[in-house]
Amino acid sequence: MKVFQLLLVRLSGGALFGFLRVDIPLLKKYFDLIFSKIGKVESVVLLGDVKHNFGGILKQEWNDVLGLFDYFEGKLRKNGKIIIVRGNHDNILEPIVRKRKNVVMKDYFVFNDVVFLHGDRSFKEIYDKKIRYWIIGHGHPAVKLSDGVKVEKFKCFLVGRFKGWKIIVVPSFFEYSSGSDPRESELGLAWNFNLEGFRVLVVDEDREKLEVLDFGILHGLG
Repeated sequence: MKVFQLLLVRLSGGALFGFLRVDIPLLKKYFDLIFSKIGKVESVVLLGDVKHNFGGILKQEWNDVLGLFDYFEGKLRKNGKIIIVRGNHDNILEPIVRKRKNVVMKDYFVFNDVVFLHGDRSFKEIYDKKIRYWIIGHGHPAVKLSDGVKVEKFKCFLVGRFKGWKIIVVPSFFEYSSGSDPRESELGLAWNFNLEGFRVLVVDEDREKLEVLDFGILHGLG
């Protein structure tokens, strides 16, 4: 699976914009590091929960979301698109989306043999035999590890199989959203995955490296 043509960004954590805890300049700094390694892309996919407030659009949400759209637009190739996969917090996102011509919102997004999903809902179309990979948000996976004295939590990607598809459950991008250990609580996904058999992949906290560490199978972790 090639990832150089399409940048996957996980923007979810139960509360995204609308809270001063989100440092937009810091986010852009992290994104700059990613784009410095892959260059411009055809599409940027946001896996949902681009806004937080259910009942309306806060002023800060207008400013921050539009600013983020404008930032990503500068990282797109000619005629590129920003695709938002609708999350459960995005029920009133359309007014912001309509402000930018290159931003579209979908219930799910298919790119070649990959489908991108928020994770709270399933759709019959995603069971197409031509699709090989499901990229899923919403669950905020993280694992707790202990050295016998101290317990630390690490955000992680969960990678495994569900019937004939390869599943990748993506963690929250934001520092303040630590996520949930699937061994302790349900992730709230729309499918009954056997997550105990999934591999745990952690991106090194040193963001200058972006090194991926394989922690092994979830049920084998201490």
